[in-house]
Amino acid sequence: MLFFFTEKSNVKKDRNHGKAERKWKLWKEKEEKILRDSGVSEDIIEAIRLYDRQAFNSDRRYYERVQETGTYLDTVAASTDQAEPKTVQDFLDHIENQELYHVLITVDRLKEKVKKIFE
Repeated sequence: MLFFFTEKSNVKKDRNHGKAERKWKLWKEKEEKILRDSGVSEDIIEAIRLYDRQAFNSDRRYYERVQETGTYLDTVAASTDQAEPKTVQDFLDHIENQELYHVLITVDRLKEKVKKIFE
């Protein structure tokens, strides 16, 4: 039984598809030369090539989506950068939901009344 280890593709690092493709082809040619020199049949080499190609394409699709998501999240984070409220009034001023705002105002007024009773 023949055991060999294959390198992981550098798809993650290479955003340029052509460059990643060339690196993968060079790597595969070197690996296939070693396999042929070791006496591995062409059928097995072809099966390995097909499997590695599928893995390469899968990695490339995955990392494209990861990069797109990362870019989107960076954009959202930059656009929603707001100062943290320092007072209760600052907090209340930034509440967009009117119902929540009225509930919190009511609670605040009740708290003030209770505070005056126990003073």
